[in-house]
Amino acid sequence: MTRTWKQGLIGACCAVLSVACGDVPADPAEARDSTRQARQDALAALGRVEVVDVGKDGTPRFIRGRLGTADTALVSLRAGDALAPALRAIAPVFGLRAEELTVRSSRVDDLGFTHIRYDQTRQGTRVIGGELVLHVNTAGLVYAANGSARGAGEPATLARLPIDDVKRAALEGLDTLVVEGEPRFVYFLGAEGTLASAWEVTRAGTREDAPARDRVYVDAASGRVLDVQPLIHSAMNRRIHSANNQWTTPGTLRRIELGGATGDNHVDVNYDHVGTTYACYETIFGRDSFDDRGATITSTVHYGSAYVNAYWDGIQIVFGDGDGVNSGQLGLDLDVVSHEITHAVTQYESGLVYRNESGALNESLSDIAAAICESWTRGGAIDADVWKIGEDIWTPNIGGDALRYMDSPTRDGSSRDYYPERYTGTADNGGVHWNSGIQNLVFKLLVTGGTHPRGKSPVNVTGVGMNRAAQTFYFAATNYYTSTTTMSQAKAYTIQAAADRYDASVVNAVRDAWSAAGVP
Repeated sequence: MTRTWKQGLIGACCAVLSVACGDVPADPAEARDSTRQARQDALAALGRVEVVDVGKDGTPRFIRGRLGTADTALVSLRAGDALAPALRAIAPVFGLRAEELTVRSSRVDDLGFTHIRYDQTRQGTRVIGGELVLHVNTAGLVYAANGSARGAGEPATLARLPIDDVKRAALEGLDTLVVEGEPRFVYFLGAEGTLASAWEVTRAGTREDAPARDRVYVDAASGRVLDVQPLIHSAMNRRIHSANNQWTTPGTLRRIELGGATGDNHVDVNYDHVGTTYACYETIFGRDSFDDRGATITSTVHYGSAYVNAYWDGIQIVFGDGDGVNSGQLGLDLDVVSHEITHAVTQYESGLVYRNESGALNESLSDIAAAICESWTRGGAIDADVWKIGEDIWTPNIGGDALRYMDSPTRDGSSRDYYPERYTGTADNGGVHWNSGIQNLVFKLLVTGGTHPRGKSPVNVTGVGMNRAAQTFYFAATNYYTSTTTMSQAKAYTIQAAADRYDASVVNAVRDAWSAAGVP
């Protein structure tokens, strides 16, 4: 196990003082930019620092080294106060002032490391898409900082549309959705580092005959939709309800914690699977429910009529009865239950946005948890069934198949298993289910070892076993991933998580597993 930052400097491009890292533009005109120069000066002031990842605008997204110190007696009690001096030095590296970052959460992991998440603000208003995480070891050393927070210029205009126009823009062309509550004024940080004044609108209803609930960000001046972030992810104090084959939740309460069996198989087996998932997280990761604070887990079964789906809606998990052809009752499968509860875990940790690469990582973390919990319930098995998702309920009349296959993702006919061949269109929220196969395969290869199932890469991965792979991915997902993490960043973060916990053999195995799947 390694706990010092020096042992975490693994194979990335180095920036020592003002030496530029690979992606930092070297154009003289850009070098004269005062904001860019200020970032470089702040980086140099920190001393010997490694720049692991850089945004297109030249702002670091992941740095590590000796970034400052904190009073260890205060870190766990008042993280914001304890980290204030270090934050004043680190924030300018990201083009920010410390006053523009507010503590969202602080957690101490099983190594005794503390991870503090900050939300970016501007003049007291939340900047959507801007977040920073500081990482502190047991000696009080701030050894890493990562995130998407970065300084940006004033929005092009501060003009604001009337609220009614904002609502119309959020609902354009969607007759089955309505606005919930009142829009909230925010700033929106785009992928290119541009800042826009925006309204956050929550809309809910149905889409393609399925429940839908989204956060929509509308440009406050033009009415253009900047982003749509789905909140429904199609996933101990238990409360199991029945929707009685209607389309409303939570429905009729049928079973509570310690309550006796009801005689309804879907209710009772779902109750057991929710409990198994809770126990899996508690035993393996020391986690108390999806929020790590003992939250009640609310579940609804018998949702709709012949509904072939399950989901987490931001509040509870929901399971259809299936149509008997494509699927059976979805709440009867431990994989499906663990998958959906893990969407809740992700919501309370990194908040991975459910679209494009971050959404694929979100989906994959849920599949990974399903494999971990199935293996755990079967005494550590890592046979073929562990790598199948939903095999207990999928196509009941066809034996041996599954919804997804983590060991051979393309077997389902739509998933991808090699990053250069990833889906880049707009369907499936930008390929959240299809591209999840990439990280799924990475995890599987990390556990068992081996090569790419279709020979796409010559890399031969050395397996590290289920426990070390599970701890590495959970540690990275809860302490390093942010809402907009990409696959290449996930590679860097899981390598860092392995360096935090294990020796070089595990670090190398993590790197090799991602490389086998073609992730740069």
